[in-house]
Amino acid sequence: MKLQRSTGILLGVAIALVATITIFETQKVSQSSEGETLYRFTEADVSSFTLERDNETLSFIKTDNTWEMTKPEKATAAPSSVTFLLNIITSDTIQETITTTPDQLGNYGLDKPVATINLNVDEQNHTLKIGDEDFSSTSFYAMTIDNTSETDSVDIYLIPKGIENGFERPIKEWIIDNEANPNY
Repeated sequence: MKLQRSTGILLGVAIALVATITIFETQKVSQSSEGETLYRFTEADVSSFTLERDNETLSFIKTDNTWEMTKPEKATAAPSSVTFLLNIITSDTIQETITTTPDQLGNYGLDKPVATINLNVDEQNHTLKIGDEDFSSTSFYAMTIDNTSETDSVDIYLIPKGIENGFERPIKEWIIDNEANPNY
């Protein structure tokens, strides 16, 4: 069986394209941040935080090593829920770093983030924005807020999808039911 000339040319172009992409991808400077975390502080260093999601704001403050929810209601916070979220933010490793420009944030869902977490550590504020899931649905795009302008480059991080279990909790899972748990 003979290939027609046009089929042979198309096959050659396809092979050349695949080879070019393969070479480009293997030679591309990898910006993998394996082993790096978003922040250099630990969850124990956080003194207060605010979680903004779906037109809802939850605020927490730590007093004498006890977490209290201050918004949308005042209540003793469930330590497991608070620790879970803060531990993911401070200890999960970055899977990949993507450098882009501020005008491209919409491509990652970071122009309208699904969650924004403001952390207070040693009287310094740190903001983390969580955007869309990546194409494989195994990670979220995230960025830490520094001073960015239209000409600066911005680092976007792929972080494990487990963070969703931290910021998507219903309010009732953030607080302790003192009647059901009189020891708190």
